[in-house]
Amino acid sequence: MEVTGIILAGGKSTRMGTEKGLQLLCGKPLINYAIELLSGICSNIIISSSSESYQSFGFRVVPDEFPGIGPMGGIYSALRKSDTEMNLVLSCDLPFVSNGLIKFILENAAGYQVAVPWEGNRHYEPLCGYYAASVLAKMSTFIQTGNYKLPDLFGEISINKLVIDKILDFYTDRLFYNVNSKQDLCNAEVMMNQA
Repeated sequence: MEVTGIILAGGKSTRMGTEKGLQLLCGKPLINYAIELLSGICSNIIISSSSESYQSFGFRVVPDEFPGIGPMGGIYSALRKSDTEMNLVLSCDLPFVSNGLIKFILENAAGYQVAVPWEGNRHYEPLCGYYAASVLAKMSTFIQTGNYKLPDLFGEISINKLVIDKILDFYTDRLFYNVNSKQDLCNAEVMMNQA
């Protein structure tokens, strides 16, 4: 089965102060970590962003159809342009997401509209997951009614809530480390060098 990789790079980057995905981490742009990971698994890649800056990476860049509504808007717009039923969504600011995690998500996606990690018994990680194209209709309804919360959407579709904990062989406590600020970037650099 063919899978499309969707990289979310459309956030406001308010805490970073500049285009987040282009910030260098260990000498390469942050978005490159997502590109390299998904390139090994996906037949093609879409970058979800309204910024012209990502055109140079050689992939289709899809701007938000509904700007300013957060990740749901980016996922919705990219899914509408995807040619495959199966899609892997990954935010550009999660550099420690591993091949093991991505494979685990895909292995547990069959028969569901969405399969996303549930981390630390606390919350979903909706920006690293599987989204079937069939979720578009329900997503459209949510957008039309002004509810842009992905966890609310998850309550009304078939979802596989993937518990991520220490019993999984690929588990590390930094899997979902999120780079939002310059300080986060510095911390990530230290963690990469320790690995």
